[in-house]
Amino acid sequence: MQENLIPKKCIQPAYVKNFKCDGRFCGCRCCRDWQIVVDEDTYKKFSELDDADRTVIFKNIDWKRDLDSNVEVMTWKLREDGLCSFLTADGLCSIQKNHGEDFLTAICQSYPRVTYKFDENFFEQSMTLTCPVAAQMILLPFEPITFVEVDDVKARAIITLKKFSRSVDDFVSLQMNAIKILQDRNFTINQRLKNFYELLGGNFESNVEFNLKNHSLTIVDIFNKMYGANLNERRKDELRGNYLLYRGKILNDVQENFSNVLENYLVNEFFMRCYPNAFGGGDIHNARIFITGYRLIEFALVLAVISKSKMTVGDMAALIISVNDTLDHNRGGMDAIINFVKSCDEKNFASAMLE
Repeated sequence: MQENLIPKKCIQPAYVKNFKCDGRFCGCRCCRDWQIVVDEDTYKKFSELDDADRTVIFKNIDWKRDLDSNVEVMTWKLREDGLCSFLTADGLCSIQKNHGEDFLTAICQSYPRVTYKFDENFFEQSMTLTCPVAAQMILLPFEPITFVEVDDVKARAIITLKKFSRSVDDFVSLQMNAIKILQDRNFTINQRLKNFYELLGGNFESNVEFNLKNHSLTIVDIFNKMYGANLNERRKDELRGNYLLYRGKILNDVQENFSNVLENYLVNEFFMRCYPNAFGGGDIHNARIFITGYRLIEFALVLAVISKSKMTVGDMAALIISVNDTLDHNRGGMDAIINFVKSCDEKNFASAMLE
């Protein structure tokens, strides 16, 4: 059998097959204010169009030099209102309408899918919460997220995993065992996170107790760095005081009424970022980053309820999307988490993050 005829096995949450992109339902969020890269393969396809179509497309390409890589990249020009030049009044893409999906750039064709390639024949695919339509499909269902195997990969923007230390089978087994823990509704979210941490190698001493003061100091500091807020000590103290005063009741109410949303967030975040291989440093390092990211979601929820006095499931989904946006697109956000994780030992991490 020729290699290109071998089926490509892909594991994905069952919700992926139900996703349909339609900008009318989200205000064309992914076609607004983004730097959309035009990949070389798609550029070559554009070059083969007739003169009139090629001219229209090429005049809307900007050539820019990426400051990190010093490589020249092609991006779509945006209109003055921030929208992509090819977005039509009906919320659809004129390139896709006129030439078909194959002429979309790799990122436009793939988004909001996140696809990892382990080897030539094994992939994992999920969806990012930065797409509001996908986020509702992921976060809101009461039933746990389920996973299926498919024999094709519908995405051209693919992340190839490098320096992978496990066999594919061992990695998938660990992933699914971790997800099973995160979905075990016999336990609270906090208990699940402790069990999850132990699965990934955490070995905190049983006499180390969660310290709420230490937690509040840590989480406010990370939050401040994450958003570049430059809060002075007086403002930090105010945040900590309000957080400590209202945290218990608010989180109890949230977990009682919206535990499915929290669970779905944790499961999708774990799978979508390919934990525990999302960051270098090993399983425990990845587990700490994952748990700290969740504590930031809790912190933001508490602040939101203090501000609004109530929380609907829609409000909660929107807030999670917002925090996720910051982690995805503001390097300072993830750096603040990573720097905290690097700075603490097992005891300090447990007292600050494992309730």
